[in-house]
Amino acid sequence: MKRLLIATTNPSKFNEASAVLTDDKIKIMGLKDFPDVKPVPETGDTFLENAFLKAKGYFSQTGIPCIADDGGLMVDALNGAPGVHSHRWLGYEAADKELADAILQKLEGVPQEKRSARLGGVMVFYDGEHLLSQENYVEGYIADRLMGEIKPGFPYRPIFIVSALNKPFSETTAKEDEKVGFRQKNLKELKPKILELLK
Repeated sequence: MKRLLIATTNPSKFNEASAVLTDDKIKIMGLKDFPDVKPVPETGDTFLENAFLKAKGYFSQTGIPCIADDGGLMVDALNGAPGVHSHRWLGYEAADKELADAILQKLEGVPQEKRSARLGGVMVFYDGEHLLSQENYVEGYIADRLMGEIKPGFPYRPIFIVSALNKPFSETTAKEDEKVGFRQKNLKELKPKILELLK
């Protein structure tokens, strides 16, 4: 049976990817299966570069075909920030609530029509020979306050209103998330190509 490594330390991201990619022809593995692997530095200037660095870095350490992603929040009023630095844009590895609160603080007093933003990113597959990538985003705007609970690893969802649904990303149902969720879209669009390469 072929193996596929989902290269993330975020349990929620791993579970989401595993649910979409599960197939009787492949064995899904996670970084927890390789306790000796070293973290891959995210030094790229774009989501694509970072996703590729991670996929290539973890493949080189394990020899197993790998998927990795990188993404974040881009706020128009902040010139696209936090962008590629979404989890480190305060200059350090800030807690999820700190990140969400910082966005709200910077946009304090900014009217709704100028709070437009998008949330999304890039998924990459790499097997040492083939490189696949997929990119999707969901459009919306930043709320004026925290709208619900922050799920670990997803600091911006409770402050991001999905325009198509007119509700916070953190409150989408499983069915709605299938419709607008950029990560699920990336995974579903890559899955048939990945299965073909893993045959």
